[in-house]
Order: sequence, then structure tokens, then C-alpha cells
Amino acid sequence: MGLRDWFRRRVMNLPNADTVRFYDFESQSVINIPRSELRPGLIQAQIEGIDGTVWVSPDRSTTVPVRHEPFDEEIRYAIRKIHDTFAEHRDLSLTEWEDGFRCDMEPAGEIALWLHAADVYTKFTESETSPERRSDVYRCIVACLTTVTKDNVWDVLELQIIDRLEAEQIVGCFYGKNSWVLTR
Repeated sequence: MGLRDWFRRRVMNLPNADTVRFYDFESQSVINIPRSELRPGLIQAQIEGIDGTVWVSPDRSTTVPVRHEPFDEEIRYAIRKIHDTFAEHRDLSLTEWEDGFRCDMEPAGEIALWLHAADVYTKFTESETSPERRSDVYRCIVACLTTVTKDNVWDVLELQIIDRLEAEQIVGCFYGKNSWVLTR
């Protein structure tokens, strides 16, 4: 990389292989940050008016309005399964889960995604007695839910107990050939 390329990227904020696009809510613009600055909790999202996906900090986003009427009992049953599966890790009431899905642009797809996540989580934790190991499985699932590709998971996943090989199995199951997630 020559001085001219470095200057263009630095001054003009152009991307390179070691940077990612990040949406800055304060300036309402996309900036490029080093990939090494990504951390757990950041998510990939599409922002209206911005081409492609960007990384965002969900705690900095604006409140999303409720877009849909309350769900019928069949959908509530699915949400109850999600709530029950992740209750150990997410302190949300059933109503809070439903309200969150009602804010989504496409709640049916989001609910299906979370049901898939619940199935993967259950597969890897149904006989697991260690809360710490279950938490790591949950971390893997959340990293999958908040990133666009399998490769991006490793940018935001910090494991505490399980090793990389186990995490790769969980991520592989989430993004597996039979998974509807590949088409989202």
C-alpha cells in the first residue's frame, strides 16, 4: 500500500480488507472502523437509505414503533416456545417478546429465525447441566442471529467455556444446509 492509498483511505474513509462499515448514529453516517474494534453486542443491520449492511450498536438505535396488531394464539404459541427456550439468558416477559416482534418489518420471518435458533440451542443444551456452557451456546446463537454471514460470527463472538471447535459445530448447525437461514 502506497502513501497515496493510505491517505485516501484515512482522509476519505474508504474501506480496506481490515475495516468494516459501521453506522454512527450521532453523525448519521457510515464510517469505516478496524475489524478488530468489533465487539460482542454489535449487530449487522440494514439502515433505511444506506446501501448494504452495516454494523450498529443496538443500544444507540432509535426506538422502533409497533408496526403490527397483537398476534393470534398460534403465533403466541411460537413466541412462548422462544421465550421458554431463552428465559435463562433473556429476562424478557412473554409480552415483551411479542411486542418486540410486533415492531419488526417482517415478524413472521423474525419469529421463524428465532424458532430455528431455539431448535439449535436445544440440540446443543438439552442434556447440558453447566449453566456456563449453556451461556456459551447462547452466545454462539446470538452471534449467528446478529450477523449476516457465518464468517462474521467470529468478529463478535467471545467464548468463555466452550472451545472454538464446539462453537464451529453450533455455528455450522445454525447456518447448515438444511437451515432456512441461508435464504434470509
